[in-house]
Amino acid sequence: MRPTDTVQPLNMDNNTVDPVTPCSVSNSTSDSATKTKAAEYDVTTLLWAVGGPTLLAVGVMGNVLTLVTMTRRQMRGTSTCVYLCGMALIDMVVLVVGLTPNWLEGAEYVTIKVSGC
Repeated sequence: MRPTDTVQPLNMDNNTVDPVTPCSVSNSTSDSATKTKAAEYDVTTLLWAVGGPTLLAVGVMGNVLTLVTMTRRQMRGTSTCVYLCGMALIDMVVLVVGLTPNWLEGAEYVTIKVSGC
């Protein structure tokens, strides 16, 4: 850019999209829409706060019971036992690694990933 060049300001109104971010810029929200979004937000947060740990606890307990049952002496030799034990272990890993971060973020205990909007 040469010193004689001038930079023209962007002419943007409230309903256009900023070229840098993919989010729409809008300042026109009604009061009832804001209350509705706040109520939905509270319900979603409550569902994550209660449902997340419940699903995690029930899932882990069920998988532990499956492992305890399938590792008994009468069950150890079958191929079904091997498959069910592997499935229970993988399911516990998926629950802990996949559900826990989503639960913590959904219940607003921790923000793990930052979105653009």
